[in-house]
Amino acid sequence: MFLIKLVFSPLRIALFLVRLVGYSRFGLFLVGVAIGLLFAPSTGRELRQELADRIEALTGGTPAPA
Repeated sequence: MFLIKLVFSPLRIALFLVRLVGYSRFGLFLVGVAIGLLFAPSTGRELRQELADRIEALTGGTPAPA
């Protein structure tokens, strides 16, 4: 019985949080977690360089004004 309660505890906690903050805010939280996990495999330095390269490619090779 203890193992069943232990397995379903995270689900009960998630349902409590959904009721507490609302469906839309919880959905936005999950979207944020998903986006964070997409960028998580790289270090901060690599992520900044990748974002800078993407921005530079989108702006046509001109650096953004500082």
